[in-house]
Amino acid sequence: MRTAPNNKKIRELITMVKDGKIIPRPEFQRRLVWSREDKNKFIDTILRGYPFPEIYLADGDVNLDTGEGTQLLVDGLQRVNTIFQYFNGDKDLKLISVPNYLDLEKDAKQSFLQYDVAVRDLGAVSKEEIVEVFRRLNATKYSLLDIEISNAVYAGALKIFVERFSGNSFFEKHRLFNSADYKRMGDLRYCLTIVATLMIGYFNRDESFEDLLERFNDDFPDAGMIENRIQLVIDFIEECGFDANSRIWRKADMFTLFIELDVALNIKGMSLQPGEIVERIDEFMRGINSQMNGTSLAQAVYYKAALQATNDRLNRVRRGVVVGGLIEGKEWNNIENELQTQGLA
Repeated sequence: MRTAPNNKKIRELITMVKDGKIIPRPEFQRRLVWSREDKNKFIDTILRGYPFPEIYLADGDVNLDTGEGTQLLVDGLQRVNTIFQYFNGDKDLKLISVPNYLDLEKDAKQSFLQYDVAVRDLGAVSKEEIVEVFRRLNATKYSLLDIEISNAVYAGALKIFVERFSGNSFFEKHRLFNSADYKRMGDLRYCLTIVATLMIGYFNRDESFEDLLERFNDDFPDAGMIENRIQLVIDFIEECGFDANSRIWRKADMFTLFIELDVALNIKGMSLQPGEIVERIDEFMRGINSQMNGTSLAQAVYYKAALQATNDRLNRVRRGVVVGGLIEGKEWNNIENELQTQGLA
C-alpha cells in the first residue's frame, strides 16, 4: 500500500468537514473517548505551535457527474472533531485551561487557522484495507476492545439490530450503562452478548461475536422473532417493578435475569407472576453481602459468579442455574443440589 504524505491547514480541514468533503465518523471509527482534559491539552498543543501525530485519510465516494468526492477519516477522528468543536465554540467542549477561539488575539487566530496538520492520504483502498490500517495504527497507542474491532469490521444486519436494541429506553431509564460504557461501546457489547445468548445459549466471554456478526452480516432472518422475545422480557421486568436500589440492576445480574426470563417466558412458555418473581429474587439477593456471613451455598456460588470473571461461560451458567431455579419457584436446596450435580458448586 502506497501512502502520500502532505499537509493541510487547519482552516482547510474545518472547511472540508463543514462542506461534507471529509466524513469524520465513518462506521469503522470507534466512539469518542477523549476526556475534557485530553481535549484541552490538544488545543493547547496547537496554540503553542507544537506538532501532533499525523491523521490518515482515504478516498470516499465520487460524484461521477460533478467530479466532486469525499474523503474518509481513517485515523484522527478525535483530533479533527476537537478542532471543529473549538473553532465553532461548541459548549460541549468545556474549556478549562485554554481561551475560547473567539477570545484569541487576531494573530493567534491566524496562527491557529494556518497551523499545518500532517496528513497521510491512503488513496483509493478497499474498506477491508482501511479497517486493517485502523486496527494496526491503534494497536500500539490505544488498545482496542474486541467489540470496537468488530464494530470496525462488520456493519451489517445483526450489528444494526443490536445497535437498535442498545438504544432501547429501558437501559437509559434504569441507568445500566455509565459514560465509560458509552464511550467504549460497552452498551453495544452488552446487548450483543444478550442477543447472542438468546440465539446460542451461554458462551465464553466474547468468543462468539465474530462468528455471529459475520454469519448475519448480510441478513438477520430471525430479527423479528428475537425482537419479540426481547420486548416480552423487558415488559415483564418493567411490570415487576424492582426497587431502584436492587442489585438486579447491576449489569451481570440483569444479564442473567434477562436470559433466564427469556427461557421461562419464551422457551418454556411459563405463566409467571411478577410479584412472586420479585419476592423470590429480592429474598435471595438480600442474603448476599461482601462478608458472605450466613449465606446459603446457592448464594455463595452466585455471589462469586457475579463478582469474579463474570463473563466466563462457567460463571454465566452458575448464575443461570440459580436465577432460573428461582424464577421457576424451586426451593434453595433443590437449586443447590442441581449446582452440585452439574459440578458447578
